[in-house]
Amino acid sequence: MWALALAVLSVTALQVTGLKSALDLRGQNFNQNVERSLKQVAEWIQVSADINFLGHDTDNHVSLNEPLHRESKSIVLRMESTNIDSLLHLALEKNGVQARGVFGAFDSYDQPVYLDRRCEKFRDELVEKGFSVDMKDLTFKVYFPQMKSYLLRDGLGAFILSGILLLGIFVGLVYVFYSVKQSKHIEKIRRDLMNNLTHELKTPISTIGLASEALSDRDLQLDTESQNYYFDLIKAENKRLGLLVQKVLQASLVEKGSMNIYLQPLNIHNIAKDVAKNVAMQVRKQGGKIELSLKANNPIVQGDPTHLTSVIFNLIDNALKYSKENPLIQISSEQTDKGMILHVRDNGVGIPKEHLGKVFERLYRVPTGNVHDVKGFGLGLSYVKAVVERHGGTIEVESELGSYSVFSLKLKFDPSQE
Repeated sequence: MWALALAVLSVTALQVTGLKSALDLRGQNFNQNVERSLKQVAEWIQVSADINFLGHDTDNHVSLNEPLHRESKSIVLRMESTNIDSLLHLALEKNGVQARGVFGAFDSYDQPVYLDRRCEKFRDELVEKGFSVDMKDLTFKVYFPQMKSYLLRDGLGAFILSGILLLGIFVGLVYVFYSVKQSKHIEKIRRDLMNNLTHELKTPISTIGLASEALSDRDLQLDTESQNYYFDLIKAENKRLGLLVQKVLQASLVEKGSMNIYLQPLNIHNIAKDVAKNVAMQVRKQGGKIELSLKANNPIVQGDPTHLTSVIFNLIDNALKYSKENPLIQISSEQTDKGMILHVRDNGVGIPKEHLGKVFERLYRVPTGNVHDVKGFGLGLSYVKAVVERHGGTIEVESELGSYSVFSLKLKFDPSQE
């Protein structure tokens, strides 16, 4: 994984280096083209100024004792009588430069002898950063205020493409890291599931085997009470195996998306009462009790009796697993405008707030408190959520750590079937 990250970072570094090299090369070409353009402009101005210098009475300008100054003056006069901006732009364009620059002529003391009014604010930049070419004892300088943006804009397509590639590389790297992390998490969950499943199946199988051996051992004289005890033990463990298999099958249906829902009018109160009656003995064995407070005026909804029975059973079974000594399970209902709400409340260990949003995820088990001491696979609540949603309803959980948990099942009068 780290090798992949290093490879991606190396590619990114190469990409950035390539872009910098391309920008540097573009800058070098720009400099060469500008210098070539300046030489062309300077040659034209000087030739034109020489012709002008020879064809006029020099006494009208300066004394003959200063021929060099007279030549410079002629150059300045020629620049003043010529549209230098157009001439410079034409030369630049001919050499492949579309950028517009400011310009001026300076003497040997960097004092301007020719400087257009619009170029005056760039005087310092012209002296310090401008491209220059000599004309006799004068220096002609050009400065491009927008040179950097011009160079970037000139290669905008390459920069955008490179940026998209770099962004794609970064997003891909993040996705790979996330996928690997998720895969490790899922693998850990699956490993825990297999360990739990093996343990859960091993216990009833061993118990049934021992009880069967005891009943089939002719040397072991068993009275009627002892025989009934072993028969009841086999029956209970067999039922336990059936429930384990049922949970795995339910989870498989949810994962494959092949859960079939057959809607019909149902009285949720009756289903809750039947489930409570079936688990009452198990609750009493743990020293607890179930309280019913079914007050909804209209408990009739459209639903699948098999799946909704399993939902309520899973919620009660979950409450028993995570309850303290003497568990108290309260099942209540209330009426809403669109249907009804069934609440299943326990006095168990509770769920930390940071895990409330994850308890309905498949194979998820809260990794705090006494959770790891509780038997289970993390399949029940994901099945509950899937069934409720297929009925067009929702399920919510409220909990206080160390005190209680409440699962609220909201069902509609006439849900739409997917």
